[in-house]
Amino acid sequence: MPTLTLLSACGYIGNPLPPALDIPSPVVDLRAAEDGDRILVEFTIPPLTTEGLALKTVRSVDLYAGPANTPFNPDTWVATARHYEIPAESPGPVAFDQIPAREWVGQSIELAVRATGPKGKTSAWSNLIPLIVGTPLAVPTQVTAENTADGVKVTWVGSGPKYRVFRAAGNTQPMAIGETNNREYLDNSAQFGTKYDYMVMAFEGDTQRSVVSQTTSVTPEDKFPPAVPAGVTAAAGTNTIELAWVRNTEADFRGYNIYRATGDGSFEKIASLIETPVFSDSKVEAGKTYRYQISAVDLLGNESARSETVMGSLP
Repeated sequence: MPTLTLLSACGYIGNPLPPALDIPSPVVDLRAAEDGDRILVEFTIPPLTTEGLALKTVRSVDLYAGPANTPFNPDTWVATARHYEIPAESPGPVAFDQIPAREWVGQSIELAVRATGPKGKTSAWSNLIPLIVGTPLAVPTQVTAENTADGVKVTWVGSGPKYRVFRAAGNTQPMAIGETNNREYLDNSAQFGTKYDYMVMAFEGDTQRSVVSQTTSVTPEDKFPPAVPAGVTAAAGTNTIELAWVRNTEADFRGYNIYRATGDGSFEKIASLIETPVFSDSKVEAGKTYRYQISAVDLLGNESARSETVMGSLP
């Protein structure tokens, strides 16, 4: 009678896998720009090895920067390039700004990086970045921020070709809010009662910029009245003098004050915070001449100058 023999097994059939090499995948997003008198490089160490496994650590990241050759020869470039070791221990974003720009001024250079994995295996080169190094741009100075009726006016002293203005509100991070060729910028989006910090940076193109200026701060306050009422007219009605004018359009407008003088007498306020641009003065007498002026008032009580004087009388 045949017998059945049971064999024990380890659950795996085939040759054992070789140990992982842990070679980092090459960096693919290297970018470089002049940042003041230094060159800033930024890139991301990929999270996977060339075998598709998780890369947990790196031993080192090496950056090379050197003159561009025509035609480009990588061996010649490496032999003549400056070498910088970048502190990095794991995958993720990296920024390095310890490359002096002044020694390369007027030259076209190439930059590349490569990482060494935990077992000493080095990645392939990253994307190669060309950079034409110019004279470092001076940082803008004497930055001021002035509260105006149209917004916050930021001014500075500088010699840059263009400028980028940054703003931070409260404890938020500074954000770029605009660019200009001039040495002033009007921030018409600033809100009254909010503290803002402003900074300015000179730049040229996408790869050259100055250090960001020192911060100047301002808290805009609404000290600005509405526009002076315009187009005021006075006409005789039935036992009244009818006033009319052009409506104000300010968002914080509240109303109009009406001032009247009899003959050559002094002006007195006869109505406060009228909401519509018309007024009927019924306290008038035939045979007398009346002079009128109108002012506009906002929600905070800021009052405009008075309008031009108009005259009215009853027959």
